[in-house]
Amino acid sequence: MDWLNFLKVMALDEETAYKKYDLAAQLANDPKLRQVLERLRDEEQFHAQYLMDEYEKLRKLLEEGRA
Repeated sequence: MDWLNFLKVMALDEETAYKKYDLAAQLANDPKLRQVLERLRDEEQFHAQYLMDEYEKLRKLLEEGRA
């Protein structure tokens, strides 16, 4: 399996989820619901960034021939 591409695809999935939660939060009329959706949105953003960081680490290791 190409783990580098796997991490990139997973990061893109997280970014897509972020956008969906963001839109839902903008459309939510209830402040408590909006708060929940914003928290979920922010978690997706964290996941996307974490995966991209891991992607970069693995990419560098592969370039150096250490993975």
